[in-house]
This record gives sequence, structure tokens and C-alpha cells, in this order.
Amino acid sequence: MDREIILGNKTLFLNIDKFLCIRDFYYPYVGQYNHLSGEKNQIGIFVDGKFSWIDENWKLDFKYKKDSLTALINATNENLEISFSYEATVHKYMPVFIAKIKVKNLSNKKKDVKFFFYHDFNLNETPIGNTAFYYPQLNGLVHYKDRTYLFIAIDIKNGDLEYTVSKKEESSKKEIEEGKLLKRPIVRGDIDSAIGCSFSLEKEKEFFYYIVAGESLDDIEEKNKKLREDTLPHLIEETEIYWQAWIKERKNLCIKIPKEVKQLYDRSLYIIRAHIDKNGAIIASADSSIFHRFNKDHYSYSWPRDSAFITPALDFAGYGDITKKYFEFCAKTITKKGFFLQKYLPNGAFGSSWHPWSDLDGNPQLPIQEDETALVIWALYQHYLATKDIEFIDYMYNKLVRPAANFMVSYINKDTGLPEKSYDLWEERRGYLTYTISTVYGGLKSASNLAQLTGNIEEAKLYEKTAEDIKEALLKHLYDKELGRFLRMIDIDKNKLFKDKTVDASLLAVFFMEVLPPNDKRIVNTVKAIEEKLIIKDGIGGVARYENDHYHRRYEQYPNPWIVTTMWLADWYIQQGNLTKALELVNWVVERQTQAGLLAEQFDPYTGAPLSVIPLTWSHAAFCRTVQKLDEKLKNL
Repeated sequence: MDREIILGNKTLFLNIDKFLCIRDFYYPYVGQYNHLSGEKNQIGIFVDGKFSWIDENWKLDFKYKKDSLTALINATNENLEISFSYEATVHKYMPVFIAKIKVKNLSNKKKDVKFFFYHDFNLNETPIGNTAFYYPQLNGLVHYKDRTYLFIAIDIKNGDLEYTVSKKEESSKKEIEEGKLLKRPIVRGDIDSAIGCSFSLEKEKEFFYYIVAGESLDDIEEKNKKLREDTLPHLIEETEIYWQAWIKERKNLCIKIPKEVKQLYDRSLYIIRAHIDKNGAIIASADSSIFHRFNKDHYSYSWPRDSAFITPALDFAGYGDITKKYFEFCAKTITKKGFFLQKYLPNGAFGSSWHPWSDLDGNPQLPIQEDETALVIWALYQHYLATKDIEFIDYMYNKLVRPAANFMVSYINKDTGLPEKSYDLWEERRGYLTYTISTVYGGLKSASNLAQLTGNIEEAKLYEKTAEDIKEALLKHLYDKELGRFLRMIDIDKNKLFKDKTVDASLLAVFFMEVLPPNDKRIVNTVKAIEEKLIIKDGIGGVARYENDHYHRRYEQYPNPWIVTTMWLADWYIQQGNLTKALELVNWVVERQTQAGLLAEQFDPYTGAPLSVIPLTWSHAAFCRTVQKLDEKLKNL
């Protein structure tokens, strides 16, 4: 938590926290491998012999430069009487992180200043076999292991450079705090390092700190050659110009959308883009702070479900070329049997999981969330609606649509007519779920439309009929006439029927998967239950996932509100024509953003503090997609 800035370019991705520490450093994939895993690359500063790490004694302001993925951070320490700006970016295509630092003297007296940068890298996510050394040919430090090389340097005029490498048990931090780095030439094992510069400060002083990632020493040297030829200021400038041009490609929102909403909308598009790897994987969140609270795991995976909700936000913003890579990633990762597993690493490998392949009696079962298979096909059809790219659909049909649709057709319980049991979208329970069944309906309807577009008429009929049969079974088994609304889940065990009457925001899938029209009384009654049970009325507002949700819960009275679920309710209001209520929920999200415009997964229901990971890509995408739907309605008024 406390991530304030994210930067990335499809190959290199990093997070910066509230004390200007680099906490996550991913290369060569966005989301894999994290060479910091939450440890701190800190900054320490001496001014006239007084030392301070960047901590609570500093006032820090975080933002991004306008129309850019370049961060601009301002830091002030009144006791030391200095301030500095920290303009940071990851180059538009090279795996290079660059920070331009401009230091200001807040007094009338000349000061002696030292900046130290501490590095706690564990390359390839392990402390075993790391090496760090000073490389005089480039006047900087190299950390390397296997095919991962990081080069770290400072570019300063009229300043003195220092460096050290050390065993972590001895720690380069001690040398920093003593104000003198010992210039050890090389060390291996569980190690850290530091690099620093010292200078006299009259009014202002500017220098650059940068990290180059590569796969060999030769690769590092070639990239450094380009850095010297092009110059660091130019690389920052051309990256900023690139991002300014990139955002202009998006479709404009109408003038009726408030300015603050438009600003967060644009920022969200940048955040989403940064979380997409060069191979197409869309990472849920690269915030590793969840690691110690998530059974030593994290969110740096590509979930088919999250990604399927994320791609429409990009497609309808005008970035269909980007989402193509994701669907190609799906075509490579779908199993030969036609379903997706829980989540994937950015390199396409199956990620960690807690869904068993057998039941408690040892009988085989598929450890899947079937919504993930269905939603990918639904999202591909949304891609077509936004882009009208029939050539791409034709290319994807045999690779992706047919195997997934045929699996959904086959994975049906003969007794109930419902899709067989699977795990829910919250990854907590297994059964026959209204949400999952609705997504399978939506997936098969989409598959039918895609089959029709590509001339596969008989398959189109099969997928359409199966979808309608599933709808009939859903209304028969999951709609409770006594309650007048949908059940979250049913389960049948040894001929005994179990009804889960928990109010869950995901019941809105009956609406957004178009099983029933939004004004159908069965949906209206379900929404009333959601409004009654899940809106945080005595706190900050917003919509919780479901009754008695305990994930990161802090209070007995209320579970935590999520952006995703809040935007689902806003989408229903939009379809009902209640744009006032929808805009209230959109503005609720605007109020939740950090200084720099990041959105968390969920929030403390009373204080509004972000909880779990930040940013969550799905949160940004849900906000964008709701704004797009609101925009469409407003344009037609």
C-alpha cells in the first residue's frame, strides 16, 4: 500500500511509494520479475552534515505532468532548508528509468549537499547468487544475475561521485548514514549497494539519476551509448511528447462530462496502458505490498476475468490495436480443452492457484471460474462492436472463439440445464452462481454473434440455442419468487438443495450480461436489495461486494466498498436514465483517487483510506467504462 506513482513501458515497470522509495521494479515483463518485491530503494540526504532519509519529516506532493506518464514529485524539508523536484519517467520503449532532480536552497547561505541512492535489489526475486560491482568504463554500478543486468548511475556536472557495494548484513545503509561510501569494487550473494553525489548548493542544482535494464553487459553498454548520444534530457522530452500524442488518440468525451471526471478518465487510461505487457498480458496490480497479507502471493498476474472487463474500456476509448495483443495472449494460453485457468503470469505460464482439482472425496473437478472463459469471448465481441475489425475476428475465431464456446456448450449439468459448478468471481465458493451463469449466457450469445460474422452458421445456431436454454434454467433455478430477487448461488449435494440468499453486487450480471432488460422487475427488485444491503450509508458511500464480506474488513458494521461494484450500480442507473445518481457514483470515485490519480481496489468505509492494492487496473477500467456509457447517454440528450 501507499504506492503513489507507477511508471512503465511494456517491458519495465516500477512503483514509487509515499516516501519516494522505489518499491517494485519489474523487468523484462510488466508484472514479472519483481527485482525488489517490496523492499526499499531509498533516498538519503546530507545537508551541512545533517542527515535525513526521505520520511515523515519531508513534505511530498505527487502528481503526473499534464497529458503524460511522467511523474513530477516535489519534496521539501524546512529543517534542512532545501527542496527538490523529482521528475521521473520510464522511456517510451527502452527499459530505462530516468529521474531529473532539481535541488533548491531555501536559505541565503551556501550549503554542502549529498544525495545518496540506496538499492536493495534481489534479482529474479531471490537473494541467491546476486553480484554487484563498480564498472569504471561507464562510471556506475552493475547488479546482475543470469540474464538480468541493471546499471545504475548519476549524471552530474561539477559534483563528486561516490559508490559502494556491500553484504546486506553489513549494509550500504550504514555507509550512507555515516556520510561516506567506501567504494568497494565487487560483492556477491545477498547484497545491496549505494551511489551518491555531493555538491555545493548556492541557489539551484540539477542532476540525473538513472537505471538501465538489459540482458547482458554488452546490452547495457549499447543502451548507455544511446543514452549519451541522445542525452537524458532529450529522452525525457521525447517520452513526454509520445504520451501527449498517445492520449490524443482517444475518443473525446462530450462537454457535459465534468472536468474532474475527464481528468481522472485520461489518467486512468494511462494507468491501464502501463499495466499491459509487451506480450499482451494485462496485470491486475503490480503493487507487491499485498504479498505479506496474501499468503505470500500478489496480484501481479493476468486474470482472464479482470482483463475481459478491462479491454472494453480501452476498445471504446479508441485503443483497439492495444487490446488485440491481449486476445492473442488469450489464444496462446487457453487450454486445449477450451477453458481458462484461474490466472496467468505475464510470460503465459499458469499462475499460482488455490482451486483444487478434486473434491473432498477425491473425485475430479475442474478448478475453474467459468466466467473467465465466457467473459473473454464476450470481451472479444465488445472489441468487434468498438472496432468493426472483422479480419481480426476471423483470425481469432478458430484459435479462441470456437474452443471456448464448444467448452461452454459441453460443460452443462444434464439434470438442471445450468453450467456445471465452478468457483465464483471472488474466488471463494463453488456452486451454481447467478453471476457465472449470466456470464456464460453472455459468452455464448457473443460466440453466436461472432460465428455469424465469420460464416459459421450452424455453430451460431448451436451457441444461440444453448444460451437461451441456460437463460431458461437460470430463471427457473436461481430466481427466488418468495424473495422476489435472484439468489447468489444454489448447490445440490446428495439431492439436497442449498440456497445462498446473500445479497451480492455481482447479481447485477443478470443486467450487464443482458439476460434480462434493466427495467425487468426481477432485476429491479435485485437492485433494491443491493441498495439496501450493500451501500455504505453511514460512511463514505460506495457499494460493497456482498453481505458480511471479510476481505480486508476493518469494522463489524460494514464491509469495504469497491470501485468495481460501485460502477456496476452506476451502469444500471445509466440504463434506467437516472443520470444524476450515476454521476454521484462517478464523482464518488473521483473523490477516492490519490494525489496523482491512482485508484485502489477497495476503501475503508469510514475514513476512505485505500485498502488492498493500489492501483487496481480493473478499478480504473470500471471507472472509464462507466464514464463512456454516461457520455453516450449525455450525447443523446
